[in-house]
Amino acid sequence: MKKQQDGDIKNLCSITLPYNEKAEKATIGAMLLEKNAVYDVIDFLKPEMFYNEFLKSVYEAILRVEANSQVDLITVVEELKKTDKNIDILKVAFLTDEVASATHIKTHALIVYQNYIRRKLILSCAKTFSDSNDLSVDVSDLIDAHLSDIENLLNSAIENETVNISYAASEAFAAYKEREKMVLEGKNVGIHTGLNKLDRILNGFQKGTLNIIAARPAMGKTAFMLNIARKAAKKGYNVFIVSLEMTKISLVDRMIITESGIDSNNYKAGRLTPEEYVSMIKGKENISMLPIEINDTALMTVQQIKSQAKKLKRKGKCDMVLIDYLQLIETPFVKNRTKNDEVAEITRMLKIMAKDLGIPVVLLSQLNREVEKRGNKIPILADLRDSGAIEQDADVVLFIHREHYYNDEADPHRGIIRIAKNREGMIGDIEFWVNDTISDFRDDEPFTGTFVSGNYEREYETPF
Repeated sequence: MKKQQDGDIKNLCSITLPYNEKAEKATIGAMLLEKNAVYDVIDFLKPEMFYNEFLKSVYEAILRVEANSQVDLITVVEELKKTDKNIDILKVAFLTDEVASATHIKTHALIVYQNYIRRKLILSCAKTFSDSNDLSVDVSDLIDAHLSDIENLLNSAIENETVNISYAASEAFAAYKEREKMVLEGKNVGIHTGLNKLDRILNGFQKGTLNIIAARPAMGKTAFMLNIARKAAKKGYNVFIVSLEMTKISLVDRMIITESGIDSNNYKAGRLTPEEYVSMIKGKENISMLPIEINDTALMTVQQIKSQAKKLKRKGKCDMVLIDYLQLIETPFVKNRTKNDEVAEITRMLKIMAKDLGIPVVLLSQLNREVEKRGNKIPILADLRDSGAIEQDADVVLFIHREHYYNDEADPHRGIIRIAKNREGMIGDIEFWVNDTISDFRDDEPFTGTFVSGNYEREYETPF
């Protein structure tokens, strides 16, 4: 298959595939010459990175030997004999003549690695070139596939260097001093959630984290997300909203209504009072000045979302990404793949995106119907729709629950946000109040509740 692909590349691109046989031989020779040399490259050097099939087979034998014994010329030859009794022993032995010592093995191995990446990149471009001429292939699928290939190449970069704990401790201390400075300057350590009590528990949304906000329909997920976006932007953070369900006009309408405090029914009906009209104009002006970017493309993949976020990040316009919502994110078709598999892939890639860009990603999600079957309708982690991977990949999971949804006699303005998972801190319930007329969330009434941290419980009181 590899040879066929290589042939396709040559035909399509009319170029010689990059490889360096001397570097490949020198890398193998160094490992046969010095028993510990393999440990300098084993973390990143894979058998498929060798262009020469013979050298690839020798390296595979080296890895098998390393797992159980000491690597040297004799043990590797004996291992090769197990799969090829006619192995040319002299051909293997001559590899040690390629180098005088193992001093430069990592340099030679990096040449092998770089050439492998170049070949893979050429293969990807060639495949894209070939598929582009197939009019039966959808353009969006074509782009997604190409972006996915490039993303995989980027993820294969060498990033697993071991560091001494003293270096890591210095980095941790520097990070603490930065947080301390932010506190002294009156800034939040993380990005403001819009609710004071929630901020005190989470310290805001943290860099590099995946944060899930989940609820049943009509609980106010989108309204809460827009509150987060608006209030974070007012703090000076650059917010990127990806709306897969609602149009940008609908989202901005909601923010104008909340900002101006006008009646949403009057606004939608086009019959604002003169006083409301003045407030609406002021609200529109305030919203227009906020550092918020919106993409309301109906069908987007994670690759496309990340591409947009990276562009904004390079321009200094992306401190946080909010996505509405998980189950509407597109995934390339893969035969026999389940919805759970698709969701697991999405959350994994979004977690990687958050880490790579150094920003919090806030992802809205639906809950399954199991919550409706219980007497206590407050969501639990098992209610997350389509995949347990959501719980696994998320750093924070928040559930929105409003009792009035199930009980007409309950307070229609009251609800709770359940912190069901918090990788860095406490879990528990935050009480909030919402004005549905203007979609405004607040938590500035007295509340006392019990929060759980590890195996310990303590009373947490927020007086206002």
